[in-house]
Amino acid sequence: MRKRHIEEILSDKFDIPLEGIASVPNAQFVGNSQLSIDGCIGIKKYEPDEIVIRAKDYMITVSGSSLSMLTFSQGRVSVRGLIFSYAIRAVGKYE
Repeated sequence: MRKRHIEEILSDKFDIPLEGIASVPNAQFVGNSQLSIDGCIGIKKYEPDEIVIRAKDYMITVSGSSLSMLTFSQGRVSVRGLIFSYAIRAVGKYE
């Protein structure tokens, strides 16, 4: 049996989305040309075909073509371009 994290228990008990209480980044797409991600704290890589964004406990990799950042303020990053894929992976504290 999988051990549940306190965030999951609170989310279920109080009927609150997990994104509202956990450090999980929230991503929203507009077609395949714009992606907005909340909970960001930095940019690790910025290239026209790949942008790597640091969130509290995660790295978000956006792959595509002609990628650029529209905004980066108050923990929100907006990426524009032809987006092929994105991946979120958990990372350690010092990665």
